[in-house]
Amino acid sequence: MIPDTSLPFTDRIDPDALPVPEVLVLSLSALLWLVLVQGWLPGPGPVPAGIEAPMDAPGVPETAAMANGLGGVAAYLLTWGAMMLAMMLPSLLPVVRRYRSDLCDSVFVPSIAAFLGGYGLAWTLVGAVPLAVAALVSIRDLLTGTVIGVSAGAVAVGGLLAFAGGYQFTSLKRDLLARCGCCRSVHHRPSVARMAREGLEYAANCIGCTWPLFALMVALGSMNLLVMVGLTLVVSLERLAADGDAVARALGVVLLGAAAFALLFGLPPV
Repeated sequence: MIPDTSLPFTDRIDPDALPVPEVLVLSLSALLWLVLVQGWLPGPGPVPAGIEAPMDAPGVPETAAMANGLGGVAAYLLTWGAMMLAMMLPSLLPVVRRYRSDLCDSVFVPSIAAFLGGYGLAWTLVGAVPLAVAALVSIRDLLTGTVIGVSAGAVAVGGLLAFAGGYQFTSLKRDLLARCGCCRSVHHRPSVARMAREGLEYAANCIGCTWPLFALMVALGSMNLLVMVGLTLVVSLERLAADGDAVARALGVVLLGAAAFALLFGLPPV
């Protein structure tokens, strides 16, 4: 018998044994994290005069985007979309595994690309929400100001923490989280348009499940890498753990505790 080591390298690889979904999803997530950390995407533009704070400070990227016209808004949305995909991709592993079993090999890559394109588009459009808020009121001023000697930022962040914590215990959260752990079966050769729609619809479910956490992210700094890492871990644990409901409830307790701390003792300078 000819030993396996005598075969060419490509012949010794068993394609069926390769963890294709894991490699695809985690590689794309790692690439997006690299792009974000290295700052390879265009920024929203210069910060208006009078704001002495880095771009990852709360309210600063939104203020810069709104101050720099359509170019600033487009750059902000591009970065926001990349951020959302980088954070959410690890939690999509069960979905991509399911599609891997449903789809023919010949259409797997374009189908998943269409699904992720629709998914990423939906999350990118969500970035218009903080921009709309910034158009109405300065997020930066709100988070750094005081009202009758009370820190407005502590009240705003504490309120968002409390709301996000309470949301974790709602039936709506449980229902949406259960849907995030599965996806609809598709034909083994679906059209690209069908998979793009699947991505949009699945993203709508994810947005409904996690929007209080991402509203909190804006208040803590929408381009703060530490906040992004924390949210990535939280979202991934909720969807990948054996008991996602228990993780969601535990997170709710933590968020409510953090809300009490923020309201009682305030926030560190930002």
